[in-house]
Amino acid sequence: MGDVHWRELYREVVEPGLCTGCAACVMVCPRDVLGYTEDYWPVQIGEGMDKDQCVIGDRGCDICTRACPRFRNWETDIDEVLFGQPREPDQVYGHVRSILLTRATEKTVHEQGQDGGLVSTLLIWGLENEMIDGALTSAITETRGPFDSEPALVTDREGVLATAGSRYTYSANPLAMKQADEQKLKQIALVGMSCQASINGTVETYGVNKYKRKIALTIGLLCSKTFTYEGQKLVLANHDIDINDVVKVNIKGRYMVWLRDGSYHELPLKEFHPYTREGCKKCPDFAAEHADISTGGIGADDNWTLTLIRTARGEEWMKGVIDAGLIEARPGEEDPVAMNLLTKLSTVSRKRWPTDDLVGDARRPGLLPIIST
Repeated sequence: MGDVHWRELYREVVEPGLCTGCAACVMVCPRDVLGYTEDYWPVQIGEGMDKDQCVIGDRGCDICTRACPRFRNWETDIDEVLFGQPREPDQVYGHVRSILLTRATEKTVHEQGQDGGLVSTLLIWGLENEMIDGALTSAITETRGPFDSEPALVTDREGVLATAGSRYTYSANPLAMKQADEQKLKQIALVGMSCQASINGTVETYGVNKYKRKIALTIGLLCSKTFTYEGQKLVLANHDIDINDVVKVNIKGRYMVWLRDGSYHELPLKEFHPYTREGCKKCPDFAAEHADISTGGIGADDNWTLTLIRTARGEEWMKGVIDAGLIEARPGEEDPVAMNLLTKLSTVSRKRWPTDDLVGDARRPGLLPIIST
């Protein structure tokens, strides 16, 4: 305790650009001296402290480093704790127990959800069966503009359906944990992109016990990158589309847009690439490798969700919704397009993994020990 804290986290992760902006460090900070900027970076906000200084850390607090999914030897440590062994090089999308194609059987959930509606189904089932008290997800916000997103806490079916669907702007969903804490909720599901889903492993591996006990399920969203809101707005405008008129977006090799007037448009995805969020450019994890369940609509059929069950907890939840008749499932191998894309996009993301040449000793194994729980 005290050997590493915000100082090292800032210098080794934030400053070199390895930070994805997942906000785990902000979520767990016990003294609220870390904040979060509008451009998705954690910052020191403690009175009288410099950007890389933390007097709380100097006294022995290292919890921000333990929560970070990018600090030092995080990936190997997490793999060993969650799965019993490190990921092998040929396991480009991580450890899995099974891969399924899933689809919600309830029409309303299927129509309001993204692709197969699996995430909405899991959350509603968990809430209605009192397995969770709430879920951290994202919602459309008007504060930064229409169709932008922000962290949200949902606690009922209506809230789940109201926040369903994908937004391709970034939302640091773990920040909604503050609201869950204020409401004294005990069991929470976390829905987040790959970087955020890794929190599922850090709280377990490095003894962040408060959130280890509180996070009852982590659903990871397959993600190769997100785009800035202003960038998307500009590209849409170049195609005479007002972002205020957008009601749904999807990405399947092209940028797919549905408008309020019922029209549908497809735009070249490459036009959005210049507006990739900086925090995504070094992320090595497309497949949300440390979630309990990883999910995304990358198959040939838009009505099904590719689903990777990774942990015993994820397996229990999937069995629950299938046995309840809320989800129909079939083997993932029945959609070779989805399986090929899973391998291809995971491999591309893996190439972003930082080398020792980039970050020196900060990535060498063994520098951050596993802390007993």
